[in-house]
Amino acid sequence: MWNVQQLQVESMTQIPLLTVKAPAKPAGIDLRCCSVDALLDDINENARLVFCDPPWSYKNNGDKTRSAASHYPCLTMGEIIEHVRRSYDCAESNAYLILWATFPLLSEWISKATEDRIMWRYVTGGAWAKTGAPGSGYHWRGNAEPILIYRKGKPKPVNTKLLRSVHVTEQHRGRGNRSGEALSHSEKPISYQQNMVEVWSNPGDLILDVYAGLCSVGRAVLRAGENRRYVGAEIDPDRYRQAVDRLALDRGV
Repeated sequence: MWNVQQLQVESMTQIPLLTVKAPAKPAGIDLRCCSVDALLDDINENARLVFCDPPWSYKNNGDKTRSAASHYPCLTMGEIIEHVRRSYDCAESNAYLILWATFPLLSEWISKATEDRIMWRYVTGGAWAKTGAPGSGYHWRGNAEPILIYRKGKPKPVNTKLLRSVHVTEQHRGRGNRSGEALSHSEKPISYQQNMVEVWSNPGDLILDVYAGLCSVGRAVLRAGENRRYVGAEIDPDRYRQAVDRLALDRGV
């Protein structure tokens, strides 16, 4: 059964949000409707933790109705590499980068995004496994996404709470799951990202979200609390507005 909040989230894509006054963003949440380059040009404080969930561009989009390109503009590998490199300059001397990757493009990413190009140093990796409705695919229907962890300097986890390298989510696209998360296309699990924020950043730290999308990272930062702050960019006005409304719903306002 869906609860009221899940129904509200589901209805967001079916009403003209841009004609309705947007709710105020929470304190400490700086979500901007702008390009990634504009965001990175304007950051005046370095981040302890960087999230990067790129809009990957595929040569073979498989099911056109479920491909990323049918939901938002995608970027080339070169553009993504440049954004990741620039995020290095916006990070503290000891910082982490969380990169949500994609299995079909993993080999190309690893071969082209060398450490001397992106500056970040690879540490380890994990995966997000999704049960329920499968995603799109060519050789098989995808239900997992790789997560790559990089570092700048020598950061260390800030507490003894260890994250697991695999997170499993019961996902019904566009609907709520048993954990209360209503996930849209490519939206990442908030609870898992909250754990990352709590383990890999300090109270009061700035969290940089290079590709904000529907601002699941911002909601994770809010839930983690302890005066952590967030800055991110979503270039599409409609998705930006949906993100602002989700931030409000997450706080119950």
